[in-house]
Amino acid sequence: MVKSESFGRIFWIDDNDDFKSCPQNIDGTGDFDQWDYVSEWTDWEGVNYDKLFNIHKACVINKYNHFNSLTLEAV
Repeated sequence: MVKSESFGRIFWIDDNDDFKSCPQNIDGTGDFDQWDYVSEWTDWEGVNYDKLFNIHKACVINKYNHFNSLTLEAV
């Protein structure tokens, strides 16, 4: 999982290779009851695609090289 300060969300790749996210609580935990598919986001205004693609890359590497065992923090 990647915790992103700039998005205020936690990101991960699920078992079906879908890119998901959920809101990050103030204490750093995720509100996993409110998860969503990044591909279904409708408001893309102001989204920094460079940061988002780097987060996606980190999630893929974490899944396939580390079996989703790492929790990373991104700005």
